[in-house]
Amino acid sequence: MGASLIAIAQIDIKRALSHSTSAYLGLVFIAVGLGQVNIALSLLLTHAIAKALLFMSIGSVISVTSSQNIMEMGGLWSRMPATTAAFAVGTASLIALLPMGLFRILQQWLTGGWYLPIWLFLLLLLVNTASAINLTRVFRWVFLGTPQEKTRRAPEVQWPMALPMVTLTVAVLLFPLMPLKWSLWLSPIPSQAIFSQSTIPFALPILILSGLMGCIIAWQLELSKVWSRPTRFYLRFCQDFLAYDLYIERLYEFTVVAAVRLSSQLTTWLDQHIVDGGVNLVGKVTLLSAQSLKYNVSGRSQTYLLTIMLGITVFLWLLLRDDWQGIINYWSTLLN
Repeated sequence: MGASLIAIAQIDIKRALSHSTSAYLGLVFIAVGLGQVNIALSLLLTHAIAKALLFMSIGSVISVTSSQNIMEMGGLWSRMPATTAAFAVGTASLIALLPMGLFRILQQWLTGGWYLPIWLFLLLLLVNTASAINLTRVFRWVFLGTPQEKTRRAPEVQWPMALPMVTLTVAVLLFPLMPLKWSLWLSPIPSQAIFSQSTIPFALPILILSGLMGCIIAWQLELSKVWSRPTRFYLRFCQDFLAYDLYIERLYEFTVVAAVRLSSQLTTWLDQHIVDGGVNLVGKVTLLSAQSLKYNVSGRSQTYLLTIMLGITVFLWLLLRDDWQGIINYWSTLLN
């Protein structure tokens, strides 16, 4: 749900679609967690084909406009009909509209005897509605509306880009028929059982209605740059909160990055002052000792004799240091 809401607040067309991918991958992981691996693989395959078509279409838009900002686009449907159709088909396949690919998979999830708790059904409705709002919003900004500076003379892409895009558009349209002919990943569903009984009452009509409701909500939104930045604080905060990915990057910087930085600084200080400092101290003591000893090697007997006397004195002091205190006390008593 976080990824779905973040996608709605993006004005970069690639970021809007990428966060939508994160939302659907979340559903894939939920299916894996419930042990429904067939559903997870089906969701992954269906989403991959439809999202590849969407990325092909926006790649065509970016190539002719040299822009990724949807607020700099508009009115491309009459100039790029193949690209517009590709984006519309990909959008319909991702928001569970009958009889597109994702609807087939979700229909099998709801009516195929799989365990589906009520919270997961509500989550499917919310993700489907948010995805419909996001994709419809992008479609209106890019292909409808008033032509902008960068889209007034935008031509359709050349055939090396248009041919695979049109081919994939046809493949996405034919994709829902594949489970009816071949049992590739799920058991085939008879065509007359599209609205078979679900464990949740009216689940499929509600699912379709959620996608349509998302499209209607996005269609009613006003496409105006004036309203793109609200003046009220709480609206601006909500917009920034979603546009900047729930501030996850800043939270990561203040937690993980800060912890790594502090530990690196502590390690550097310990290495310089403790580890390296101890080694340097031993080296300096060795050098000072060598410097001191070299003055005793002068070749003079007086120096050698003085060294011997000092050594004997220190040795005797260390040997008799406990007795020295008694001797001093004895002489002090006599003097007193």
